[in-house]
Amino acid sequence: MEMKIKIKTSIICLCILITTFSFAQEKTNVLMIVLDDLNDYVGVMGGHPQAKTPHIDKLAKEGVLFTNAHSNVPVCSPSRASFMTGILPSTSGNWGFGDWQKNEISMNSKSLPEHFRENGYSTYQTGKVFHRSKKGVWDEMGAVADYGPMAYNGKKAVQHPLCPTEMGVLGALDATFTSLKNVPNIPKTADAPGYNGWYNTNWKINAPFKYITDDNRDLMTDEKSVAWYKNKLADLENDNTSKPFFMAVGFIRPHTPLVVPQKYFDMFPLDSVKIPVLLENDKEDTKLDENTTNETRGRTAFRTLTTSSSYASKEKALQVYVQAYLASIAFADDMVGETLKALEVSSFKDNTMVMLFGDHGYNLGEKDYLFKYSLWEESTHVPLIIKHSNYSKNAGMTVDHPVSLVDVFPTLKDLCNLQGPTLINEKGAKLDGFSLKPFLENPEAKSWSGPDVALTIISSWKSKEPEDQHVSVRSKDFRYTLYANGSEELYNHKNDAYEWHNVADDKKHKKIKKDLKNQLLQQLSK
Repeated sequence: MEMKIKIKTSIICLCILITTFSFAQEKTNVLMIVLDDLNDYVGVMGGHPQAKTPHIDKLAKEGVLFTNAHSNVPVCSPSRASFMTGILPSTSGNWGFGDWQKNEISMNSKSLPEHFRENGYSTYQTGKVFHRSKKGVWDEMGAVADYGPMAYNGKKAVQHPLCPTEMGVLGALDATFTSLKNVPNIPKTADAPGYNGWYNTNWKINAPFKYITDDNRDLMTDEKSVAWYKNKLADLENDNTSKPFFMAVGFIRPHTPLVVPQKYFDMFPLDSVKIPVLLENDKEDTKLDENTTNETRGRTAFRTLTTSSSYASKEKALQVYVQAYLASIAFADDMVGETLKALEVSSFKDNTMVMLFGDHGYNLGEKDYLFKYSLWEESTHVPLIIKHSNYSKNAGMTVDHPVSLVDVFPTLKDLCNLQGPTLINEKGAKLDGFSLKPFLENPEAKSWSGPDVALTIISSWKSKEPEDQHVSVRSKDFRYTLYANGSEELYNHKNDAYEWHNVADDKKHKKIKKDLKNQLLQQLSK
């Protein structure tokens, strides 16, 4: 009798263990890929006719592509703080260039890796995911995000000698765009000893970058991230643990400096590079300049590039810059391809969802602007792709409903069935975004619990109140922007995809403008 009881007890325990293991194994792994400064220059999005992104395009055919996705604040640090916490910049007050870790609301709300860890996931990060990573939220971190290599004068990063000196006012990072094969040689000056060669100048990695040829050199940060990711994936395969993982891989390109190997520049012969479709005097009916005291960075970058003595014309200057941007995107796409291929040949292939997106877009001359941090389509529009085996029947479908990056957190929470509160304490804030799961189930869904507009905000530097900032909302067919001084822009995307004609004062759009303004104010009031 005692023996039978022991056997029954052992069987019950074994069943519990098997059930527990199976349950854990059924949890969906997550691979989240974030690209820096990538606008809609993606093949399947049609942002540039010469863009070469076969790997991102392939992912779009295997998943669902959101063609009307937007950044909530079009610059790195606050954008990442927002989508990593699921809190709108207008809620946190974090819409500028400050350190998000000094923001009370953001730091008292759980970030994605914190929430995943509380739900039994292992969390891994490599490259640039947060702008500055919060301590203790990752189980393991891979490559340190270094933007370089850069030219170096023996003391600090400096502008590459092949780039126009007029752009030096922007600083070395944003004024560098050239092939990796163009090894800089910075002569000695009274202030610095000079240096011949590339250099990594991150505060954690301050060391020479070896370059002999494209095939005999040190790895760039994005390449290091891919190598680390592959090794980590192999380690997880060899590990018998049943713990699911949340893996975030952040690629830096096409962020400046636009420096990548020569083979990527060769993909876009300079004389045949097409510059963006521009309208002469396009900025005249825009309202950004009247809301700023000094020339904005985007205006400065455009002016110094296109009037530089280094180039014969404005068009030639833009060709050189666009070539470097396209080359950097092609390089980043190859990094995405290697990342996805490693997953596809692993044992995690069928139980890992993939989410890929950019943190914000980038203007490349439109409206005489060469930068991010504007409220025009080029700066807000981002790629967003979700691939999940549960929705394979909708592979290759697109969603044109406006959504934004604040929806990333609640979508992952929903798809991975993450439980528990997302606040650390009462000083934090609840999630502002909404799960995109309904669109994965039906890409043509006519309604969902989220808003009908995507909100983007940039600072006016006027006050710390959301209603005093510059704010824009993108609907399915229109973009409405309200600046701090009350001036407005309205663009009809049904017949004006380039946002050339501001129709805010057009009486026939009065009702639409009023409706969009109300929706904008409702978003701010949250």
